[in-house]
Amino acid sequence: MARNAVVFPLIGAFAAFMAGCAVVDTGSMTRLQDEMVGLKKEMAVLKTAPPPAPVPAAERANAGEIQSLRKNFADSNSDFDRMRADQLAATTRMDEARVEMQRITARQNEQDRALQEIRGNADRMKEIETRLAAIEERTGKLAAAPVAAPGPESPREWKSPEEMYEAAVGQVKGGNPKKGRETLSDFAVKYPNHKLIPNALYWKGEAFYAEKDYENAILTFQDVVDKYPRGEKAPDAMYKQGLSFLALKDNKNARILLDLVQKKYPKSKAAEMAKKKLKEIR
Repeated sequence: MARNAVVFPLIGAFAAFMAGCAVVDTGSMTRLQDEMVGLKKEMAVLKTAPPPAPVPAAERANAGEIQSLRKNFADSNSDFDRMRADQLAATTRMDEARVEMQRITARQNEQDRALQEIRGNADRMKEIETRLAAIEERTGKLAAAPVAAPGPESPREWKSPEEMYEAAVGQVKGGNPKKGRETLSDFAVKYPNHKLIPNALYWKGEAFYAEKDYENAILTFQDVVDKYPRGEKAPDAMYKQGLSFLALKDNKNARILLDLVQKKYPKSKAAEMAKKKLKEIR
């Protein structure tokens, strides 16, 4: 049917052409005849050519299956990439959680060590408190004993609190610790809020130490540590407590105090002296 649609228009065109060219010369007629022969040959070829074979249904079905398989494969690759991305994200979260767990464990270990140190210091302080209580009881009995009252002495007039303090410290250092201690006590009564009160209390302890009254020295130095733990005299007071216990032949509590100075005031000069003293008594 397709070939007839091609042939008939060619024949019509040829007839019209022949009608319009009836007056042409013989040479033109010969050429037309040759062209007519060529057209007939082409028509014969078109008539004998087989029609195009239709695509089998099975091949069309296979082509559809292949296309479907390709789509499924592409979808599977996409799902695999998504799963791999999820797995990578999960691995990253696990690594972060592991690092955080290590940090928490490290902090817990530090807290445990600190707690153990606090407990150890608490046990040491209990021993010291027990010893201090015994000293207080002993000194309380001594204080209750009647003492002959000294004769009245006219009080000295001081130009300033600083002059009174310097004079008292000079008396302690100059070989008259009792007089210096009394002056320091008067200083504390007269100027209770003065900035030199921590120092005055410390030198009062030094006065007891110079008088070899080691038990009262320990108690006075303890007042410095308790009332002014961050003052500049606190490390020295704790160190002198250790020496006072050492003078009382109580090496156990002496070591406790000297060791505590190094831990509580590690950067102080008293800590250096305590370290040297510990080496001597061990």
